[in-house]
Amino acid sequence: MAEPQGDEVVREVEAAQMPHEPNLLYHWVTQDVMGSPCTLTEEYLVELKCSGVICGGSEEERLYRVELPCRGERVCELNLEHPRVPHWLWVNEVMFTEFGVRIPFTPFQQRLLQRCFVAPSQFLPNAWSAIRCFELVTEFLELPQDPEVFLYFFTVFWPNAEGKSKKGYMSVRPGKYRRIFGLYEESFHDFKGRYFKVFPVGDHPPFWLTLERDAGRFPSYWSKDAGLNYVPVSYKSLNEEQRDTADVLLWLFSKQNLSPKAILGNPERARATIVKMAGKNKTLANLRRAMVANPQGLIYPQFIRRGSSSNVEGGAGNLPEVSSPVLDEVSELQVEIPPPPSSLGKMGAEEAASGQKRPRISEGSQRDFCPIDRSFDASGYIEANFLGHRAVEAIRDYDPMESLRWAEWAMLRSTTIMKSIEPRLTLTDQWEHRCKADMEKEKEEVEAAKSKVDKDLESALADSKEKGVELQRLRDREASLLADLRSAEEKFTAEKSRADLAEASLAATEQARQELVKLVEDSVKATEDALKEQILQLAPNFDVSLIGAWKEVVDGWIVDPPPPEDQIIDPPLQD
Repeated sequence: MAEPQGDEVVREVEAAQMPHEPNLLYHWVTQDVMGSPCTLTEEYLVELKCSGVICGGSEEERLYRVELPCRGERVCELNLEHPRVPHWLWVNEVMFTEFGVRIPFTPFQQRLLQRCFVAPSQFLPNAWSAIRCFELVTEFLELPQDPEVFLYFFTVFWPNAEGKSKKGYMSVRPGKYRRIFGLYEESFHDFKGRYFKVFPVGDHPPFWLTLERDAGRFPSYWSKDAGLNYVPVSYKSLNEEQRDTADVLLWLFSKQNLSPKAILGNPERARATIVKMAGKNKTLANLRRAMVANPQGLIYPQFIRRGSSSNVEGGAGNLPEVSSPVLDEVSELQVEIPPPPSSLGKMGAEEAASGQKRPRISEGSQRDFCPIDRSFDASGYIEANFLGHRAVEAIRDYDPMESLRWAEWAMLRSTTIMKSIEPRLTLTDQWEHRCKADMEKEKEEVEAAKSKVDKDLESALADSKEKGVELQRLRDREASLLADLRSAEEKFTAEKSRADLAEASLAATEQARQELVKLVEDSVKATEDALKEQILQLAPNFDVSLIGAWKEVVDGWIVDPPPPEDQIIDPPLQD
């Protein structure tokens, strides 16, 4: 897939490389990350999305969209508008184009990111190649895909040259004697500027959030606490199924490391080859039985590198040698065992030769034993591993003196081993003495802490008694105030009843007054009308408008009484 070239790309890159203002929120990020702007173009990103590389062309294509970062934005930055809501997911282009990662991530990838507390874009490309190779190989052989087994083979670390105060991309490296994959490439170039965002479409909940949309399945943003929950995994910390898975993978690939580029470049061809390497055995139970039946490993001629001198039982060494497309070009790890003395005869030479072909056992394996362990059952171990019927018959065919020489050599070798581990035993005793001293010190500290707790408890009890007396006094005071309050409420109720009666009496009095005033007004009006009617009987033409009960005589004239001072009277109309 070709990326657009020319002036358009140059303009896009120049726009992305605008001076980035330093942000104090990301002072913990290395300079190579903060100084790596996005170099992708919009056209290339659209072409990448349409090709199905991101979501695999499935139904998920319509549920997610991709966008370039804003100008000056870096892959380590979070959404400052909603810092607690992961609206988008940062991803690197190499995850999809080189390693076959798809949206949404597989359950194994999500559990591993959650276990390591690392955002997807914070892993280096070689870490993603190891993740994908482990996922594919376990899928080919139908083995459990467990993050704990992956972390048993690989250790997460910070490859940072700027010190512990700065953090950048994280990587994984194989543990000692646990290498089953080679490197995809020694170093990747130009991947740091090729990143973009993945958004959910509409109200669709993204796969990196739970259904409640309030918690993340794994970190979606960079964090200075990345890897905080990561604890190196040892063989003893694995359960039985995880140990069997680790043993099977070491049994198959510890001496023949797989090539990640060959596996990821052609997965179907790699599937057929790896299944043949396992003797066409699949599932953990079948591979476990095959490993027990043939602890030296299933090495077939078609998978042996050119130049290898290993022979397979049954005349397979005469077949043509062909290099495997999935094997990494590294030298085989062999256990160096010193040859026995020449006086041991044929039996000692054959055992020494078979010992050199014995595969290296994983560190901490249940088939390994430590001579320092004082509970080790030597006689039972010898009967179970060396005193079979074939060994007894072989011993009868040799001269007793030769057997005595062999026993003498074995005893001398055992003595040498014990002498060599004597300093370790001394260190063990010193460590035991130190542990006892530390335990005594911790015991004294515990006793002191217990004494302090007892004193604090006594003080708390005394304080509680004083507080109890004070509480009782307050309760009595509260009861007295409640009694006063009830008395006041009763008085208030009585006064309110009297006030209601007085108010009712006042209302009745007011009504009687109004009725009396009305009666007086009606009486005055009736008297006035009767008076006017009598005058009109005596003088029909007399103007009775000047006569009224409410009129006044002023200076010999009958006039209306003056209005109150606050009442405004309209002037009489002029003719």
